[in-house]
Amino acid sequence: MPGALLSWRLRLTPSRDVEPIDSLPAAAPAVPALPRAVWLRSLLVAAMAFASLWFVKISLFAAVATLIAFVSLPARGRALAPLRWLLGFAGAAAFAGSLLFLVREAVPGMVEGGTIATEQNAVSKLREILFAEDLMRKKAYVDPDGDRVGSAGFLGELSGEIGLRGGAPLEPALLERFPKTIETKLGRAAELSGFYIAIRLPKRGGGFSAWPADPVDEERAEREFVAYAWPAERGLGLDRAYFLDEHERILIADSSEREPRRRVGVDAPPACDDALSPATAGDWRVWRHKQPRGALPYTEPAAP
Repeated sequence: MPGALLSWRLRLTPSRDVEPIDSLPAAAPAVPALPRAVWLRSLLVAAMAFASLWFVKISLFAAVATLIAFVSLPARGRALAPLRWLLGFAGAAAFAGSLLFLVREAVPGMVEGGTIATEQNAVSKLREILFAEDLMRKKAYVDPDGDRVGSAGFLGELSGEIGLRGGAPLEPALLERFPKTIETKLGRAAELSGFYIAIRLPKRGGGFSAWPADPVDEERAEREFVAYAWPAERGLGLDRAYFLDEHERILIADSSEREPRRRVGVDAPPACDDALSPATAGDWRVWRHKQPRGALPYTEPAAP
């Protein structure tokens, strides 16, 4: 009897290996759904990123927006993993669009900007020649007829490289920053920033010449000269030649590498009357709507 009672008590005593009900772990909380705004923002950013493959100008903005959308995702939420994958692919698309933007827009734009700056520099040099020739007329450095209206000078004469009509050189030179001239097919020219620049003066018997040894029609040279700037090489991205006369009429024309090569290099410079001859004048057009100046300055004899 005592043994039976002991056995009954053992059955009623809870086992130490059994955990109380209150000590069981609580159920994990439900994963919250992602806010609707997160879905909408992510989908819009992804759409913009994929569109940047075609509209490359928005690619940089799309890349930044994708990064912001990705790092601002909540830490937890249902369907979070697919959304991260979507934004990851969107980021890759925006990056690819950025590369396309660099290739199609940015780099060509920088090259074009450099080309424009170089061509503007050529026009600036032509204008320096204009001002120097105005001074030649005003100061009458070359005045064979003694009327105190000076004749125009060749490029080497204005830069001090050679003497005025074979005499003493100008001191100081009127074009101090011009390099020494080299020989081209149609006369002497100086190379500056990818362009050859030459001055052609009226010569006796008609026409113009860039050879200082040719006899100059001094009477016409008091009121006439022409200057050209043309690409030294076609491969530099420069494809236009420039013309200027005593009235500051500035014209441009396309150069050509195809035969017959025209207005490019030392062997195919513009003809002396390229912008004036009826055969080729049609190739030239006004530069940026630039109007020539009216009256030619310093054509009246200066006071002694």
